[in-house]
Amino acid sequence: MVELCGSGQPTSAMGVMGIGSVVSAATSSSSSSTTTTAASSSASGRAGVLETQVRGQWYRVFVSLEDDYLSISLDESCETSNNALNNGNINNNNVDSLNDPDVPDSVANQKRIVRVVKSDNNGLGISIKGGKENKMPILISKIFKGMAADATEQLYVGDAILAVNGEDLREATHDEAVKALKRAGKVVELEVKYLREVTPYFRKASIIQEVGWELQRGFLSATPPPPKSPPRADTRYLPLQLCRLTRAHPSSDPEGRILELHSPDGVHECWLRAADNAEASVWFNALHSALAALTLKALRLASALPDPPQLQHIGWLARRHCLQNGRASSESSEDGAGSSASTSRGAGSGFGLGGGCTGGWRSVFGAVSGRELRLYECAPWSPEAWASPSITCPLIATRLVSSPARQNEAGSSNSGTTQHAATFAVRVGTIDGVVTHHLRAETRRDLAAWARAIVQGCHAAAHSLREYTVRCTWQGKACQLVVNHEDGFALYAAGARAVGGNGVSPSSSPTPIWRRSFDKLKMSADDGARLLWLDFGGEDGEIELDLESCPKPIVFVLHNFLSAKIHRLGLSA
Repeated sequence: MVELCGSGQPTSAMGVMGIGSVVSAATSSSSSSTTTTAASSSASGRAGVLETQVRGQWYRVFVSLEDDYLSISLDESCETSNNALNNGNINNNNVDSLNDPDVPDSVANQKRIVRVVKSDNNGLGISIKGGKENKMPILISKIFKGMAADATEQLYVGDAILAVNGEDLREATHDEAVKALKRAGKVVELEVKYLREVTPYFRKASIIQEVGWELQRGFLSATPPPPKSPPRADTRYLPLQLCRLTRAHPSSDPEGRILELHSPDGVHECWLRAADNAEASVWFNALHSALAALTLKALRLASALPDPPQLQHIGWLARRHCLQNGRASSESSEDGAGSSASTSRGAGSGFGLGGGCTGGWRSVFGAVSGRELRLYECAPWSPEAWASPSITCPLIATRLVSSPARQNEAGSSNSGTTQHAATFAVRVGTIDGVVTHHLRAETRRDLAAWARAIVQGCHAAAHSLREYTVRCTWQGKACQLVVNHEDGFALYAAGARAVGGNGVSPSSSPTPIWRRSFDKLKMSADDGARLLWLDFGGEDGEIELDLESCPKPIVFVLHNFLSAKIHRLGLSA
């Protein structure tokens, strides 16, 4: 068995050379990045020593923030130091894991011929890395217990394979080496040489390949992004475009030292640990600024797509699943309509934003377009993904509200974790009632940007719609209620004005049964089922309208019409 482990491995800074040159280049490359061990700032961004987690263990790494990627290198000085980042605790996983295996001195740097006899229906039992395209020799990266190579007791991880059954592999690519090993037959004669100097470098490259992720295709493109040049085998280059940055939860990181980077598809993650909370905050701010610039660039690219139209704001949020009266993310509510009082007279009504939220937070990618607030399970990477959100909230029937649970969460967070103080909710009036989405931004600044985008989007939707029409019954007569964003309310006889499926009525001028301006409205209320009450005072008293369906959509539209009108007048709601 031969595992294809190295065909996608980034190339190192070494040129195509003999094995002796590889040894010297590997050792010099391994130590070339040790000159900077303290955090610093440069023209490209921030750089310094952090820790990253691989296979459940922490390794010291040198991290450099560039324009659109994060460079992470396992550095020799970082691996062998006594690790001040651990506050005096011994990090026993950054030295032992890179030590040489128990290789006799007589074996090291000597050519050997090892005869391997494969059992029936089994391979050699090794994995290989390297190759000419990676500017490295073909190296044994793993030997599987109980299989043919292991049975010889003469092969070691770090052995360079020079030839297979006399076929020279010194200049072979990874794929050529794989083919040579597969066609070697049952009895395989391997010419190998253990390179003690290369092994630590090779193992560092093996470990660093488990850090972060690679993009298989570019943003809104079918082709992969160009590789970082010049690449190094002991360095991982994390693309930052549309990845998610968070602080670790206080329960798992009480000192506030850990940052989490998540890939755009939500599959991969990279944890970085700083020396203390203050250093973590500095790195968080630097990464947050870099990601904000990249998100703005992605917004400009996505704005050229036909769907969603008029894209205004995008970014990551967290969403919490809530239950209210046994229903997911839905409850009756008290919905204000501008300066007038609005109440819900149905049983079990209440604001309810803090109640029933027992689930955890899950990442979602949000987008505010000209008509909708969209939520995606991960960052939409293709035009097809942008057109397929998991949740869509029409802005004309959406309200932004704050969450009473914010203070409780903020009080329990540590001083370096600002994410818990940035919770909010959006409530959507639908024919099934009010649906509430509890959301959280990463910082207060992010929260302000989302609030501004949503409110401005609701106002723009109101101005674009201009009027909203619903069928209703008034005093036993079939009617149509029209709410105009400038003129207020008008009631017409049924059929006097045509109504589209979205509640929009074309311009026409029939005579209304009655007309009232917004400033006459004293109070509005609904039962959450089908009845809407409008109190204009005076002789009319309270007007009852039977909408024959849930009144919440028109209640929310009314609120946005009033809010947009107040905003245009330069008043404060």
